[in-house]
Amino acid sequence: MNIQLTQRLPKTHTQKILKKEAKSKDAACLVVLVDDKKNILAESVLNDYQTRIEQLIEVSHFNGKACETVADYALAGDKKTTKENPVQLLLVGVGNLDKLRPSVLEKIANTIYKSTQKRVDSITVALGDSLEEPQFGQFALSLLAASYRFDKYKSEQQTPVLTDIYLLAEPALAGSLDFAQAVFSGQSLTRDVANEPGNICFPAYMAEQAQQLAATYPDLLKVTVLGEKEMSALGMNCFLSVAQGSTKEGKLVLMEYRGQSNFNVLADTSKATTNSAKVAGGLKALADKLPTKAASKKAAKNSDPNNEDNAQSTNNDAPIVLVGKGVTFDSGGISIKPGAAMDEMKFDMGGSAAVLGTLKALCEARLPINVVGALACAENMPSGEATRPGDIIRAMNGKSVEILNTDAEGRLVLCDTLCYVQKYYQPKAIIDVATLTGACVVALGHVRSAVFSNDEDVLFELENASHLSGDLIWHMPMDDEYQTQIDSPIADIQNIGGKGAGAVTAACFLSRFIEEGQAWAHLDIAGTAWISGQDKAATGRPVPLFMQYLKNSANMA
Repeated sequence: MNIQLTQRLPKTHTQKILKKEAKSKDAACLVVLVDDKKNILAESVLNDYQTRIEQLIEVSHFNGKACETVADYALAGDKKTTKENPVQLLLVGVGNLDKLRPSVLEKIANTIYKSTQKRVDSITVALGDSLEEPQFGQFALSLLAASYRFDKYKSEQQTPVLTDIYLLAEPALAGSLDFAQAVFSGQSLTRDVANEPGNICFPAYMAEQAQQLAATYPDLLKVTVLGEKEMSALGMNCFLSVAQGSTKEGKLVLMEYRGQSNFNVLADTSKATTNSAKVAGGLKALADKLPTKAASKKAAKNSDPNNEDNAQSTNNDAPIVLVGKGVTFDSGGISIKPGAAMDEMKFDMGGSAAVLGTLKALCEARLPINVVGALACAENMPSGEATRPGDIIRAMNGKSVEILNTDAEGRLVLCDTLCYVQKYYQPKAIIDVATLTGACVVALGHVRSAVFSNDEDVLFELENASHLSGDLIWHMPMDDEYQTQIDSPIADIQNIGGKGAGAVTAACFLSRFIEEGQAWAHLDIAGTAWISGQDKAATGRPVPLFMQYLKNSANMA
């Protein structure tokens, strides 16, 4: 879909138009927004159409309710006036301007697209200065998202006629439109990989998608893939306990976006070299596949005591790390799920899909910031090799975990990945994102994603990004009193905490693997990553939230 700003209204027709909906390939349509008080938005740029619009509102009894529409197909009156026929008009109601929330803007955008996609090849949406910049960005992204289709497996595909969208708006909004296009690019990749079936999208497929992205943006992106042998050498047994039931090998995919500087400034692979020697069968040295370790503040100060800015500079170079749960199909393992709607468990890699899409959007937007995306990819299947309920395993940081339910597997791939990224990247902040708990859906439904955090600054920045992007979140509690629910009588921790507060205890589990002083947030997107039912499909969330957060972080650096 081509979308761009314009300062001109569409040209009028110079040929007779039959008394029916226009089907010609060169047909154009002017979209006019009207509120519930019948005020015409962007009225100042529509002078030539004023009378016609007002007459259409009157004769159609148009009330301007949100998503209400009426179309004027520019019917020919008589031979004398044929050449004066203007382009088609589409009036779209926006309702109360004081209630123009992101969800309403999305519905309006969808209405515009669905009303025009099959009959005109271009539309011009008259906005003028009626939308603030955040609203404009949300609206533009929603228009683009409305054009997304995933029909590659259908024998017959219908190609929309609509190919061009022009937004008649202030030139100063050009940057906001460019950013929306970058977000759409990443969000579409997220939806593409999440919509793929489990027999196509498994851990190796996710690794291939990341590698293809690195080949497209070699100046910005470096990708490293760790297999099960390498993870075994690192002691990532929680991760491996999920992957071992499947014939598909688990993969930890590390995507390093270097938009600001080379953030790996101090190599520290001595431990990795020692571990790699334990791997049999001629495995390539693990040290070659590990990232070099970033310098700490303390090391920076000691390296040059006369340089007061050294520590601050190093901290600014430290990356923000996004960790995504990538369970490409979740059968539940030995604790197998009910058969109803189990097909939707292909969406259980929605967290890693969102991280992958965010990294693509970053490359498109070229934000001046360092970011690492970690995709924790595994398939959770029942087999003779699968982990049993009651098994005790040891995580990368040495903590023992009693597995009471193999369907609480997302936290297991995440906890080892969190240990890994802290050890080898020393992040400025970590945000993990996962379709983690059904309890989150019970708590928040499908409107807001849940956010848990140990850091007020990260929480504030995420909430601000939520407001600006329209990709909504809700702060959830993580009081110390909840921690006792995951204490195990025979291990350091157990992987479930009982019936109550399931989303909270899952976050508490992850918090046990966050080091003291490490800024961290956890997003549970179980209710927002996809739409269930007959029209099941990935939503691409929370790519807009992440991109707004990273954009704000880059501006503050």
